Amino acid sequence: MESINNEVLRRSCDQGDVEKVREILQSSEINPNNQDCGLGLTPLSIACEKGYIEIVKLLLNDQRIDVNKACRYGAAPFWIACFKGQIEIVKLLLNDKRVNVNDGDKNEATPFYISCQKGHIEIVKLLLNDERVDINKVTNNSRFTPFFSACLNGHIEIVKLLLNDHRTDLNKANWREQTPFWNACIQGRIEIVKLLLNDNRVDINKADQDGQTPFWIVCYGGNIEIVEYILAYEKEDNLIEKNEKRRAALDIVREQGTKRFWESKEKKIKWTKIAELLESFERNPDETRTKLRMKLGFAGKFIYFNSFFFFLKKKTS
Repeated sequence: MESINNEVLRRSCDQGDVEKVREILQSSEINPNNQDCGLGLTPLSIACEKGYIEIVKLLLNDQRIDVNKACRYGAAPFWIACFKGQIEIVKLLLNDKRVNVNDGDKNEATPFYISCQKGHIEIVKLLLNDERVDINKVTNNSRFTPFFSACLNGHIEIVKLLLNDHRTDLNKANWREQTPFWNACIQGRIEIVKLLLNDNRVDINKADQDGQTPFWIVCYGGNIEIVEYILAYEKEDNLIEKNEKRRAALDIVREQGTKRFWESKEKKIKWTKIAELLESFERNPDETRTKLRMKLGFAGKFIYFNSFFFFLKKKTS
């Protein structure tokens, strides 16, 4: 009888049948934490996934409920609600002190991590306001932080939120020693690259385990727009400094533009332009940087600050 009632309870949760759930919970011949034979979802997990808030309330009020019971992949009901973007259920569970808000799945991806990865910005805001939430916990295999994942997946508004939170570890690298900035560069996330360039806490020159810096990797990939921004912000690596394979950025773009015969004409043109830009920068960095700033539309603020400091220097001399 219990197994039949358990199956009916799970099915009622799946179908959103509030009254049936209420009726079955009154029985002593059920296990409200019983898992299905597929993913191992409990009635609470199912209701959280589907977004049936009234059923979630009923289950939370049952003293027999294990609010943190995970499925076979390690995901607890709170994790599932965050993953599915069920914000009202997330609010409800945050107010339940029994809920372990940092319980991750089998890869140790936390509810906060998965919210950042999926781009659920309103849930991210909720979790940032809860002091129990660990906002820097890394995953097991890849060693990604939530901030790393937000940058990697191009969630600009979440990146902005995390940049404004002093707790965020902005430079935590993954298992290959690639930082969030490194990955934003290789992914071509230009708007995120610009955000990170504007933050002095971000280490834009940290190399990965192969000794390749973000600047080196965008030169190698032919992303001239990001190359221009890095040079314009006056944060670039030494252009002739070589990586661990003894190859400098300028060397690699010269080679890419001439030796990689299988690449498209468009790609070769980009490498040629990058080579010309780097050669110009080596000859006259100030002039090249000024031209880039004017081209990119933010010369004014640099001109203002340079004039201001020149005035101060002249006044005190």
